[in-house]
Amino acid sequence: MELESGSPVRRIFDFFFAPNSKFVRVFRHRDFRIMWMGAFLSFVGSWIQNVGQGYLVYEITGSKEKLALISFCGMVPVTFFGPFGGSIVDRLDRRKLLVWTQILLAIGAFIVYFSYRQMGMKTPIEILVFVALMGGTVSCLEMPARQLVIADTIPREDLPVAIPFQGLTFNLARVVGPAIGGLLLANVGVASCYLVNGLSFAALVFATLAIRSQLSSNKRSGEPIGDLLKEGYLYTMHEPRLKALFYLETGVSLFALFYLAQLPALAKDVLGLDTRGVGDVYTAVGVGSILALTLTAKTADLHIKGYLVRGAITAMSIGLIGLAHISNHVIVFAILVMLGMASVTLFNTCNSLFQLIAPERLRGRVLSMHIWALSGVGPLGVYPFGLLAETHGLKLALAVAGGLTGGLATAAWLMKLRLESE
Repeated sequence: MELESGSPVRRIFDFFFAPNSKFVRVFRHRDFRIMWMGAFLSFVGSWIQNVGQGYLVYEITGSKEKLALISFCGMVPVTFFGPFGGSIVDRLDRRKLLVWTQILLAIGAFIVYFSYRQMGMKTPIEILVFVALMGGTVSCLEMPARQLVIADTIPREDLPVAIPFQGLTFNLARVVGPAIGGLLLANVGVASCYLVNGLSFAALVFATLAIRSQLSSNKRSGEPIGDLLKEGYLYTMHEPRLKALFYLETGVSLFALFYLAQLPALAKDVLGLDTRGVGDVYTAVGVGSILALTLTAKTADLHIKGYLVRGAITAMSIGLIGLAHISNHVIVFAILVMLGMASVTLFNTCNSLFQLIAPERLRGRVLSMHIWALSGVGPLGVYPFGLLAETHGLKLALAVAGGLTGGLATAAWLMKLRLESE
């Protein structure tokens, strides 16, 4: 059957499978394909656990503040240690580092699995807090190492296209994982979510061991970590484009991302959904993420990244204010899709720019500044907004967050700086 030229189906087919498509361009590299599949399977497990974790915490405590606390604990290590991650990764063998970080993350998932099997809904919240802190600490090294492997496994000329497709692993898993997590939660139980996640880390371990690219350090291990960290910080603060992107990302992390920790409360209290519905709200955000990856991949070679950054922040403000005033299921799910699309467009575009603007010798420590802006600042907003939701209601917290993000969007549009790579 021949597809009609110009039809939507034909355009999708050409996007993925035409000989000159960007998809074919990056997936022709063997090591990239292996790492992509390993990361995807691992992320599916992580999103399955996220669904189970949100449900478990809210069932045990019934508290929006505790939902925020667990999210806070998973992110706060990056606040303190994240800036050191890239500097440390630049000094170590990334293959060994990725393998050991996956093993440690798997151990955390198994701790909760066995604890729940023994105690059920009486599982102490302290165990969940400990595992969240452990996972956040390990992520300080795991995140920059995993992202830098892409630069090690693909030619630089393909890097602008590879980065959005790298992000597709996380965001495609954000659609698939919650859907599976909702089914497991409803039919097998919350413990199964942790078990599946623990097993899923093996996929990235095997992928890391299978690739052939050189993943050793850049041979600068003689320099003190403090000097390397300072070098990355100073470069970011003295490069006008990176400095502006860093501040914009920091503001969004502080004001706009707390809603993710509150999705179980949104599903149960605002929408009145059951356990399957908890997975559905995560999936809606994931659908938006896939749309964002399609957008950023198709525009990777165009000089419109500044407009993407500004438009994404604006859309996040509108979405948060919409969630604060609307309870209709269809509209709320559409807003969640928009929020997922906007946040991934923003952070994926910034990820690309940080890697493309920074010189190769500084890429790891400069990328850590991006990761810190994304994940390290988040706890400073997640927990206070969670407290506000607990004491004054989730809708008020969403409205305040939307208003503050709107101020940030206004500042972004008034900024005259051209936010592009050369």
